[in-house]
Amino acid sequence: MYEILIVDDHTHLVDSLADGLPWEQMGVSAVHKAYSGEEALELLQVHSVDIIVTDIQMPGMSGLELVSVVKDKWVKIKSVILTGHDEFQYAQEAIRQGICEYLLKPVANEELEKTIRALIAGMQKEGEQLVNQQKLAYLFRESLPKLRESLLAELLGGKMPPAPMLRDKLKLYELPYRESDPVLMLCMRIEEDFAGTDLYSVSLLEYALTNIADEIFSPRFHVWHCKDDHDYLVFLVRPGQPSESSEREWLEEAERLARLVQHQIKRFLKIKVSVVMSNWSLFPNELSAVYHNLLSLFTDYIGFQTESFFHDLQERNVEEIRPLSELYASPTFMQLLEVEQWDAAERKLTKVFEELESRENKTKEHVFEAYVTIMQAFAYYVHKKGKRFNDIYGREAEKMLRLDAGWSIEPLREWSFRGLRQLKSYSGSLSDSFRNDLIKRIIRFAGEQVKDVTLQSVADHVHLHPVYVSNLFKAETGENFSNYVQRVRMDAAMRLLRRKELKINQIAQEVGYQKPQYFIKLFKNHYGMTPQEYRSGL
Repeated sequence: MYEILIVDDHTHLVDSLADGLPWEQMGVSAVHKAYSGEEALELLQVHSVDIIVTDIQMPGMSGLELVSVVKDKWVKIKSVILTGHDEFQYAQEAIRQGICEYLLKPVANEELEKTIRALIAGMQKEGEQLVNQQKLAYLFRESLPKLRESLLAELLGGKMPPAPMLRDKLKLYELPYRESDPVLMLCMRIEEDFAGTDLYSVSLLEYALTNIADEIFSPRFHVWHCKDDHDYLVFLVRPGQPSESSEREWLEEAERLARLVQHQIKRFLKIKVSVVMSNWSLFPNELSAVYHNLLSLFTDYIGFQTESFFHDLQERNVEEIRPLSELYASPTFMQLLEVEQWDAAERKLTKVFEELESRENKTKEHVFEAYVTIMQAFAYYVHKKGKRFNDIYGREAEKMLRLDAGWSIEPLREWSFRGLRQLKSYSGSLSDSFRNDLIKRIIRFAGEQVKDVTLQSVADHVHLHPVYVSNLFKAETGENFSNYVQRVRMDAAMRLLRRKELKINQIAQEVGYQKPQYFIKLFKNHYGMTPQEYRSGL
């Protein structure tokens, strides 16, 4: 859908065009109105306009001047100029410069509709060319390695998408993994210090390292790799073509190849690496637990030794050895609170307690683990806001800061959701207060600077982007900022008109209008009488 801006100092013409065409049928989602070139430029700062329809002759900035500015700052915007017969030569010159289309006034709605439909059709064609399927397909193929790495990193971190979505991604990324496939995992630590090495060289080295692993494993195994947050390289390995080999034989073959990878890296790249290798696990549900177990093997068995190889052959029940994984899976509860995604945070807590209840051997330590992690997130949010618990929780603060030793899952659940609801409530009241204060500051500034106030000057005053200011003002007051400024100026003009010693042109300048004729027109449109008629009736 497209957005259109109609610009003319004749307000009745703007309103007639805005109301007289079947915009939605034409593919137009929004029609904006401006009554001067200056106002049009303000609107362009805050709206994604695709087409401008503007008169040539306007007080202040002419239509050609407006289109020239637009061409320099918003190159994709198409322009239509409305011109009288006596201005035809100007319009022809504009077209020769490649600035715009033109229509002779008075403009029939059918003629304007035909012109705009043609422009929209042209823009759609441009868009189709931009979104060239072959080009996109090529770019997607180029991005596949990074997409695959990103997906594996998410799975290792416990960020598990819904099963149908995961299956679609695996198919799209051409990864031959299915639910419950037996897989092995290798975690590789590079022992060299690259502190003084540039990023390009390090990236080439990592590429060469993963390429060695791919080439050595590829005849019999499929390898999927990524780099984790600790700069370890993680490889997921699954058998390739089905064969009569047993799991034990596959395991022995994978270990032999993993040791060969370690050897070849040292031989060809002159780099020492340590490797830990898992036993069999099931894709994808056990990946996160196995990955964290491999990290533990580095600390428990390898430590600071270099060129080590450790194969974890212990038979484990992965469900029993992992911590409360949902607590630490990305996005964490703390991360969700930080960006105030309240519904997602509530779903996160629900999953945490579902996992806690599903544990066969529940202990007070599990309850304490959940309490500490959730409490840490609450404390982070409260202190990040520069507050104490008393400021947000009031009389409940003491309860929030105390864990009853006899707590079971249900009291902890009630404590957690109650605490979350109170944070959400505090955030809502804080946002309301912030927005109300901001609107008051904007209104006060507009009243004090009525002569020079613009959207940009207001945005600078409150240190925010003009797009945000415009959208906030509209949402909070129900009125466009430009309409509000015009109303403030008309109110100021009415007050000044009571001072008989001031001339009309002086009053026009005092309220921000350089052209008295334009001011008189706006005043009459606003109050139904000219400034002189109003003054005469006093």
